[in-house]
Amino acid sequence: MAKPSDVVGWYDLSWSGGTFQVCVRPAGVFFCPKFQQPSKWEMEGDILKIDWKKFGKYEMKFDPSTKSMEGNAIPKSDDEKNWRKATFVRDISPVEALLLGDGAGTEWDFQWSGGSFPVKFKADGYNHFQCDDFPAHAHWSLDGDTLKINWAQFGNYELKVDAAAKTMDGCSVGGDPAKDWRKASWLRNMISDATIADAECQHHH
Repeated sequence: MAKPSDVVGWYDLSWSGGTFQVCVRPAGVFFCPKFQQPSKWEMEGDILKIDWKKFGKYEMKFDPSTKSMEGNAIPKSDDEKNWRKATFVRDISPVEALLLGDGAGTEWDFQWSGGSFPVKFKADGYNHFQCDDFPAHAHWSLDGDTLKINWAQFGNYELKVDAAAKTMDGCSVGGDPAKDWRKASWLRNMISDATIADAECQHHH
């Protein structure tokens, strides 16, 4: 029988309309960069159950030997659009694992020329970025080891993450690295129980 940790990773999810990447994250969070929702997953035996909120519910049988999945939207039907397949692409990278923490995300000490303050990289269905000192409807994304922060009215930033050192170093997009530098160091993993709270983001409807 598959353990929940066995299914964690990135997959190519296919249906009649095409293929796109999804991530089965720790602590029951289901993430899709293209179709973001406060989505959840759980295992029942070898069946992965996905609650993709406004994009529907799905059940897929997991094959531990190939890490592939086959299943359908719920309710199951003979409709040609009902089937779903998933092919394993890769494990979560060390940088992703650092940011995701135990599944709820992580808190960091964010530094700039004017001082420092705590920020949170949330591992929810929207990759929310939270800073209580400078609140905004902000998000983070990852491209390899490059972390991108879209901080709404406070600008855009790119930082290289060193997973082993638990630090990141970068600059505002288009800025002068000598003056517009940003750094951050890991503080703690956020409580993973927070991932269970179904806090839907009202900005995404």
